[in-house]
Amino acid sequence: MNSWTEEELAHGWHSASHLRQSLLAGHPVPRLPPQTVRLLPGEILHGDTQLRHEVWYGMDVTYTHSTFAFGGPVMFAAGLLASAAGNAHRKRQAEAMAAQQWRFHGQNRTMLTSHRIMAFASDRWVTWEHRAVVELWPAPQDFTFTLVFNGIDPLRLTGPGAPWFSVLLAFQLYGPAFLAERPEFHSMGTHVPSPGHGRVIEGAREREPWGDSAGGT
Repeated sequence: MNSWTEEELAHGWHSASHLRQSLLAGHPVPRLPPQTVRLLPGEILHGDTQLRHEVWYGMDVTYTHSTFAFGGPVMFAAGLLASAAGNAHRKRQAEAMAAQQWRFHGQNRTMLTSHRIMAFASDRWVTWEHRAVVELWPAPQDFTFTLVFNGIDPLRLTGPGAPWFSVLLAFQLYGPAFLAERPEFHSMGTHVPSPGHGRVIEGAREREPWGDSAGGT
């Protein structure tokens, strides 16, 4: 996790809890006023915040194999052993770098609309459409969620706004029954979990849902 403050986490948690309660009560999905980012005809902006982005993939990594030996038989053998050890170390490093793993792609402005997730990353806008999502793995107590897509690498988003985004995505992708019945959302209430430590931070009071809301900035 990044060094978010307890206040930011509490704001995000209570906003997500309020949103879940509101959606299950049949209230309309919150919407934000128009931004400078152009949307598709009929597309509605719901959330806008900073989230940590990680993508799951492997890489092609090469390493340099070298041999260095000199001197008499003893020194020559020692040089070969040292070269072998160095080569083995470089190979292990290359294999570790190449393995499938979560790779950090910045903490980016992230928008949630009725059609997609948009993020401004590496000086350009990137889009993940809802229709491409195969699975949502919510983990609101850890302030994160993962999206698995058809044909592209999985995406993990983390931050104070992640529980709010995951609540609305659950509602958009699966409907109210999923949001009501999934155990990951049952703990939402007045206590704020501390990510990764299993303890809770006493919440002050419930605030307005994300507006800048999804902000936590």
